[in-house]
Amino acid sequence: MGRLPGWLHHLGTFQSLYLVAFAFYALTLAGLPRYAALPRAGLAVFVVALAARVALLPAPPALSDDIYRYVWEGGVVVHGGNPYRQSPLDPALVPLRDPHIFPFVNHPELATIYPPLAEAEFALVAAVSPTVGAIKGWILLPDLALVALVGRLLSRRGRSPAYAAVYAWNPLVLVEYSGSGHNDPTAMVWLLLALLVLESRPTLSAAALTAAVLVKLAPLIALPFLWRRWPWRARLLALAALGLGLGWFIAQTRGASSGLLAYWRVWRNNQLLFGGFERLTGSLAGARLLAAAVIGATLAAAWAWSWPPERAVRAGFKAGLLAGPVAHPWYQGWYLMLEPLAPSAPWLLLSATAILSYGVFAGPPEGRNFHLPLAWRGVEYGAPALLAAGLALARRGLGRRRGA
Repeated sequence: MGRLPGWLHHLGTFQSLYLVAFAFYALTLAGLPRYAALPRAGLAVFVVALAARVALLPAPPALSDDIYRYVWEGGVVVHGGNPYRQSPLDPALVPLRDPHIFPFVNHPELATIYPPLAEAEFALVAAVSPTVGAIKGWILLPDLALVALVGRLLSRRGRSPAYAAVYAWNPLVLVEYSGSGHNDPTAMVWLLLALLVLESRPTLSAAALTAAVLVKLAPLIALPFLWRRWPWRARLLALAALGLGLGWFIAQTRGASSGLLAYWRVWRNNQLLFGGFERLTGSLAGARLLAAAVIGATLAAAWAWSWPPERAVRAGFKAGLLAGPVAHPWYQGWYLMLEPLAPSAPWLLLSATAILSYGVFAGPPEGRNFHLPLAWRGVEYGAPALLAAGLALARRGLGRRRGA
């Protein structure tokens, strides 16, 4: 996959290789109980994770153009511009337009959608090297740190760090982060750190969650479950830092060209339940209310049943993926990083079928603007659902036999 000149233009070859990779990944998962008993299994998982990520670094980011936005906005900040107030089409930014980055920046009519720490990261990389390769190399570092933290969390929970392979070797994780260069690991690593040190260093946990939220907003879903266990000093730190950071961010993202408002009001892609919510209510606003209700009910149940924070957060991310208006494949990394604690075969299968959202074994004429037809979304989400139903029936039958 790393040697293909462009995944979207060679989609059939890419997806075939992806399925082969997933077959080997499935064999690995089947053997994990044996591998977990081997000496230094966790180190082996890390080494293979590193090798696989490095192999994909040369791949051009053909499936998504988000990474070009990162490079562009980092350059704007370095040159004294404001990506919250200036879209890429702003005439004042004409001197920054180059033939390698600017032509590939998505939604050039919109200002940035990213929180302030993400912009700081983009600027840091751009100050050294304003290139796609530099951003990819930067994202590799927190992704590898994430693999190490997953192994540490598993050890804390009495499981072998070998189970970190559930995240570290997942082909979707490899393709979306090392291949396409999505920056989610730069926030995910802070969230996992917040969960890891929750009991031992609550103040650090609060600071780490704040950092995660100021890179991506998704970690806010963890706040109530961490808040419940933090002492007051950690709560005050999080409240003050999040209040200041998010308050500044919201103030900056107002206006007709706001990328954040456009995402909230308009964007939809690869959704499952959300389309049904929209048909049921007859409006986008009504669908958003129902989606929020589903996510809220999931979090409320996790709170009422006193689930461990890792389980509650993972359930929240899964509910958001199924009920929300946008379900890009790389969003799955947020639950996959916690999947090693209790791997679910149907959810892991979804990380295989999600690759259909880019097209079905042939590059779509729409290119990156492709939206998977409803029938194929039925395959994408239906195959994992059928597996879940089959496993439930098998467990029920086994329980009956044991009872008899």
